[in-house]
Amino acid sequence: MEDLNIRHFKLINGEDIIGIVSTKNDDNWMIERPVLVGSNLLGGYQFTPWFPFSNTKMHKVLFRDIVNSTGIDPDVKESYLKFVLELKKGPKKSIANNSQLLSEMEAEIDERMAELYEEGELFNNKKRTIH
Repeated sequence: MEDLNIRHFKLINGEDIIGIVSTKNDDNWMIERPVLVGSNLLGGYQFTPWFPFSNTKMHKVLFRDIVNSTGIDPDVKESYLKFVLELKKGPKKSIANNSQLLSEMEAEIDERMAELYEEGELFNNKKRTIH
């Protein structure tokens, strides 16, 4: 793992990507399996594929598009490698339109409401609340 040249790139468009450097040319880096780094709701970070709809593993990043690049900490390197290896295993997610997503959400809400009703937590509150 130590011999892999995995770098963090800050791009001029504001994106942060991490990838395995395959080659450094005169005007670009060739990066294998780049991922986009984003923040999550809990204040941490998360990885997403940089090109999620492509099977291409190698990408060219021009020097003119890079603000800065640096090596990454061993903990981040380990997390990156786990993420990339999981991508190779898992099935590709299908693309859903808004109406499909809404239908799935409605079904989940209906199912949860039915559970709450059966447990007596909805409408017929069997639990006694004392204030």
